[in-house]
Amino acid sequence: MQQLTTRLAPGPAEQEKRRGLRKMKLVALSFLLGATVVFLAAVLWPNGPAFVGYVQAAAEAGMVGALADWFAVTALFRHPLGIPIPHNRDHPEPQGPAGQQPR
Repeated sequence: MQQLTTRLAPGPAEQEKRRGLRKMKLVALSFLLGATVVFLAAVLWPNGPAFVGYVQAAAEAGMVGALADWFAVTALFRHPLGIPIPHNRDHPEPQGPAGQQPR
């Protein structure tokens, strides 16, 4: 017997979740691009005031942090850059009697 599956249109709650997700992705990308612009501006101002070095370091840290967060979240749900990364969920704990370590 052939099983028929139908794809239902997402309901209002699901549409709201998707809108929220798109908005947060846009906010995150905006912060990454903003940090990149500030970093490039600081790099292109080599003889500026002393605080420019601090601004450059902060912008660089923001870019590295944003990319690390993206990679970590992506690695939890997909294989980023085609790299198969093992997870704890792939290696369940051995089951033994309650309160005892398996031998």
